[in-house]
This record gives sequence, C-alpha cells and structure tokens, in this order.
Amino acid sequence: MGKRAAFLCLWAGLALAEEQPALPADVEAILSEPSGQSDYAEEERCLPIHRIREVDVLDDRHVVFRMSRKTYYLVQLPHRCPGLRRNDPVAYETVNGMSVCSLDAIRGTFRFGPGDSRLGPPCSIPGFQEVTVEQLATLREFLRQGKQKRK
Repeated sequence: MGKRAAFLCLWAGLALAEEQPALPADVEAILSEPSGQSDYAEEERCLPIHRIREVDVLDDRHVVFRMSRKTYYLVQLPHRCPGLRRNDPVAYETVNGMSVCSLDAIRGTFRFGPGDSRLGPPCSIPGFQEVTVEQLATLREFLRQGKQKRK
C-alpha cells in the first residue's frame, strides 16, 4: 500500500471519531512530497469522460473527480499547478478524447475580468486514486487547516 493510500485509510477512521485528534507531523510531509505512480494503491489509469459528473479543485495540487454520488477519484499533482483554484472551472486535455488518463493534462483558469479568462499551463496527471466520502472530508479539513496556518 502506498504512503498516500495509508494516510487516507488512517484518516478516514479518525474522521468518524467524536473529537478531532491533532494531526501527526508526518501527514504534512506525506502531502508535500511529490507523488509517483507507485504511491497510488488501486490506481485507475483512465476515467471515462462521459461518467465524470464534476471536477472539484481542493487546492493547486489536489483535484477530485466525482463519478457518482459515492465514487470519487483523487489526483495529487507532483507540483503546484498555476491557475487551479477552488470553485474555478478546469479543462483537461486528453490523448484519445474518450477518457481522462494518467499523463493527460489538467489546466486551471486565470480570470482577468468579466468574460476574460485564459487557461493556465498544462499539469500532468500522475494517476487517479479512489477515495471514500469520509476520506475526502478528512482531506478537505486537513487542507483547510493547513491554509489557515499559513495565513
């Protein structure tokens, strides 16, 4: 099992506890390290475009593809991707046009005013890791807490 998969499994159980425990120091290290193909347990190589219901940007390194009410895939980019911001649209560039696959690109958008936006640089997708709703909620909370600490 990869480091990130182990992290997500660990935090899924903790998210259900009544009191939120303090985050261990190694969690931030896990999320700050570049991810590689071997870090994804049960990795999906491609997601069919017709099944993607929503793409949710968590921050400039984490994107979630929602396939159904209970099926989510996390993409952890190895580096920050300029233009990826919460609540902003994204574009993806595919090789075959039918699926978004590992090594395809995702792009954020830069807004310059009403009706004026441009695509950011392409960022290569390393892979897709299926996560549960609970794991996703824990990851969102961790990223939110980290952002508040940086302010």
